[in-house]
Amino acid sequence: MNLLFMVILSMILFIYGGLTYYIGLRGWQFVVASGLKFSAIGYWISLWFVAFSFFIARGGARWLPNWLSDFFEVIGAYWLGIMTYLTMILFLVEVAGLLNRRLHFIPEGLISQPKFIVTIGIVVISLVCIIVSYGWWSGRNPEIVQYEVQLDKEMEGFQELNIVMLSDLHLGRLVNRRQLERVVEKVNHLNADLVLMPGDIIDDRVDAFVEQNMMEVFQKLSPPLGVYASMGNHEYIGGQAEMAEKYLQQTGIHVLRDGYVKIADAFYVVGREDKAYERFQRKSRKPLKELLAGVDKKMPIIMLDHQPVDFAEAEKEGVDIQLSGHTHRGQLFPFRLFTRKMFEVDWGYEKIGNLHIIVTSGAGTWGPPMRVGHRSEIVYTRVQFQ
Repeated sequence: MNLLFMVILSMILFIYGGLTYYIGLRGWQFVVASGLKFSAIGYWISLWFVAFSFFIARGGARWLPNWLSDFFEVIGAYWLGIMTYLTMILFLVEVAGLLNRRLHFIPEGLISQPKFIVTIGIVVISLVCIIVSYGWWSGRNPEIVQYEVQLDKEMEGFQELNIVMLSDLHLGRLVNRRQLERVVEKVNHLNADLVLMPGDIIDDRVDAFVEQNMMEVFQKLSPPLGVYASMGNHEYIGGQAEMAEKYLQQTGIHVLRDGYVKIADAFYVVGREDKAYERFQRKSRKPLKELLAGVDKKMPIIMLDHQPVDFAEAEKEGVDIQLSGHTHRGQLFPFRLFTRKMFEVDWGYEKIGNLHIIVTSGAGTWGPPMRVGHRSEIVYTRVQFQ
């Protein structure tokens, strides 16, 4: 397994390094054509420093000073988004160049002129700036997405239940306290009965969550039936799942790790360990049949499972609603094309048998602090009963 991981990692770094070098070459062409006085050595050192900042921050988080790790992470995260769209736009420029060799819609003499190269460079840079700015705004301003679910069950004392789902906040340096305050304010305006959070609440590093006292912000959530959460893969990636659970519990969030709770003697909320638990903890999460052994299945059952998987198992065991996240809906266009292929349901509402599935794109971001093609979201669901 370690050898396979190293091979895959080496391939990824090779491709990443190749793309960075290609972008660097095109950038240097622009610098030379524009007459800017840059040292070639300084240019390339700066580019490689920026390109690998995110990986330095992640890999060196345990031994770098916090301020330096934060600096690397912010620079590197923005670069990942910028690099994505530089690569895509430059690819289109290359395609146009190849077509021009056959169709000659741009005179050959013009293409080699510095003014033409500078003009193309300015257009590329402008497009990337527009996309990144739009993506930054979309990531920091979550929209309210609404669903209605009709259950063929009775719930004593309730005709309907209004639920807010928050997932994939990835709280830390990039999605900070100010962003969390914005999200909590929107949630409180919805006046929901219940807030449910299916994982990836805190990013890999719990220290940033604590240093910014985000517990205080979460304490402003006040739904009458409480706030419940399950773990996501990022709580395990950082190796600090227990610490994350501890601080979330201190805020009044009830963390369910392969557990359940009966609320108002009327319905159940179930929280599963994330699938990543098996990889990082070397243990299997409980089979759903075992987990639900003590549950009265005549009552509505709402389950939090971070990754949108194992729908057949959930439907078989009588779960009524499964709430998931994880996919980010691809986060950056065109990566949703991949999440659609990877997951049976990668976003939105779907019904499989008697199981109602809602998968959210998430209220935060991971890596590049931006979303292109859609906004971050807070999910508001009205559940109606017989």
